[in-house]
Amino acid sequence: MGVWPRRLALVVSPAPGESFASWVDRLAVRNGCPPWMMAESLGLDLRSVSGDVRSLAYGVVATAEMCEAISAATGVDTEVVRDMHLGVFSGSAVDLTGVRVGDKESVCRAEVREWARFFGSRACPQCLTASSGVRQVWWKLGWGAVCPVHHVLLVDQCPRCGVRLRRGSAGRPLGLSRRRAPDPLRCGAVVSGMVCDQLIPRIRTSTVSGDLAGKQQMVLEVTERRRAPLVGGQVVSAGQWFAALKAVAVLVRLGVPEVLPLLKAGSSDGGQALIREVVRHQGNRAGPQGRFGTVPQTAGAAAELLTVALDLVGADGKSELVARLAPLSAVARRRWTGLRSDPLAELSLPSVFAAALSIAW
Repeated sequence: MGVWPRRLALVVSPAPGESFASWVDRLAVRNGCPPWMMAESLGLDLRSVSGDVRSLAYGVVATAEMCEAISAATGVDTEVVRDMHLGVFSGSAVDLTGVRVGDKESVCRAEVREWARFFGSRACPQCLTASSGVRQVWWKLGWGAVCPVHHVLLVDQCPRCGVRLRRGSAGRPLGLSRRRAPDPLRCGAVVSGMVCDQLIPRIRTSTVSGDLAGKQQMVLEVTERRRAPLVGGQVVSAGQWFAALKAVAVLVRLGVPEVLPLLKAGSSDGGQALIREVVRHQGNRAGPQGRFGTVPQTAGAAAELLTVALDLVGADGKSELVARLAPLSAVARRRWTGLRSDPLAELSLPSVFAAALSIAW
């Protein structure tokens, strides 16, 4: 970049674990301007798409040059800027190695493949209240289902307008607003030309068990590489661990509803959430993984899949892993007919899991 952006007079410090979009929104509020103007002030590469102002890979990945420009404008360390993007989880919960800033196709491919929300984010209303609107970057992960602090399911969508939180619009994600400053505590979705003013902290939440909250905390520790991931008693890479969790999720989805009696429920509505998702997937099996390998659409479904997957990969050894896989794989095998391709084929599974699955299958 030939010319660095000018230093902003008013800057708010990023909160620990905050997402990039959340921080930009708070900067915009502090400076009394719309998000697109703040993004431009940070030196982001903006373009107009169908009337919207967008920055491709916004909040997903950041180049070293981008981080340096943002640091020059705000004084925030480049590593802090980088860590506010989903790319901080690349190699563990997601794989964003092929995503390039400014390359729409690479972003779209990764959005379909990875278990993360590139546009929008789940949220814990209680955390938003305590932080005055700070959104955590891990809330964008597909495996992000439960707040380990408040022991509640994360909220997926606004109950008033029905739009996923922070997505912007029901039909397609909106770009950065040209006209209005954001309100971090309100929905802000645009529906039929109207802006939804639902206060997110007032959205009701569902309480979960301490055990499920602990499981979510374990996932976060593996995601952030603070815990060694184990599959069948063997240490594997974080990426392989998440691949194994995703493989279990695929088997479960294939077996719904027949498989539900075999599962240990993770949340009160988890089984019903899975049924709703699978019914929707069965009506739309387009794509290489038949939709059964796509990111869970609700926190309830994600929590259910998380409970089953963690209990399964937590087996003490290969023989126990085989025994736990057997009932799931048996049901999935009977229901495999009709899929266009193997939804597990592209997963980089740990050898112990792959071996157990070959025996169980």
